[in-house]
Amino acid sequence: MNLDILAKMTKQKSSSQRFIELDLLRGFAISVMIFFHLLWDLDYFGIVRLDKAMYNSNIIFQALFLVLVGVTLAVKNNRIQEPSTEMYKQIMRHGLWIFSLGMAITAVTLLVMPGRPVLFGILHCIGLSIVLCVVFLRFKTYNIIFAAAIITAGFIIGCYHVANPTVFHLMFGLHQTNVWRYTIDYFPLLPWFGVTLLGVAIGNILYKDNKRRFKIPDLSNYRPVTMVSWLGKHSLAIYLFHQPIIAGVLTLFIIL
Repeated sequence: MNLDILAKMTKQKSSSQRFIELDLLRGFAISVMIFFHLLWDLDYFGIVRLDKAMYNSNIIFQALFLVLVGVTLAVKNNRIQEPSTEMYKQIMRHGLWIFSLGMAITAVTLLVMPGRPVLFGILHCIGLSIVLCVVFLRFKTYNIIFAAAIITAGFIIGCYHVANPTVFHLMFGLHQTNVWRYTIDYFPLLPWFGVTLLGVAIGNILYKDNKRRFKIPDLSNYRPVTMVSWLGKHSLAIYLFHQPIIAGVLTLFIIL
C-alpha cells in the first residue's frame, strides 16, 4: 500500500514539473517588452525623442511570447494521458479570463487615450487563441499545417484595408491603411493565432510525452536564471502592472 502511494506521489510530482527553459524564455520576452514600453513612454511623454522605427524589432519578442503560449498549451495537454472535458473547460476559462483583461485595457485606453485605444491587442489575441487552441490541441504536430495556412491568410488579408472597421473586422486583420495611427496595440487573430498554433506544434515536437527531447544543463542553481524565470512565471501580472507603474513614475518625474 505504501509503495502504491509513493508511486502516485512520484507520478503527480513528475506531471506537475515545470520546464525552466520555458519560464526563462517567457521572462526574457517580457523583460524586452518592458524595455521597449519604457522607451515608448519616454518618447510619448517627450522626455527623450527616439526613432520610432526601433520599436519594430519588438515584434520578434512578441512573436516569441505567442509561440510560448502554444508550447505551454501543448505541454499541459501532453501531461495527461487522456485529456478530459474538464481540462479543456479549464483552458477555455483561462483564455476567457485573459480576454476579459484585454477588454479592461480597452476600457481604460478609451478613457485615457480615446484617439488610439487598444481595441484588439495582445491580451485579446492571447485569450481568444487559448480558447481556439482547445479545438486544435488534438492535432499535435499537424498544427504546423494550420499555422502556415493562418499566417499566410493573415498576410494576404493584411493587404486589404477597411476605412471604418468594426471590432469584428479588426479581430480578423481587416483594418485602416495605417492602423497604428488609431491604436497603440494591435494583434489580430490572422496571422497571430497561426503563430500560437506554431507553438503548439513545436511543443509537441520538443516535449513529446511530457519529456524534454533535448539536453540542457541544470540552470536552477544560477541566480540570474532563477530571477528571469520568476518573471516568466508571473508574466501576466507583470504585463498588466508594468505600464501603469512606468507611466506613473514618468508623470511624477515631469511634475517634480
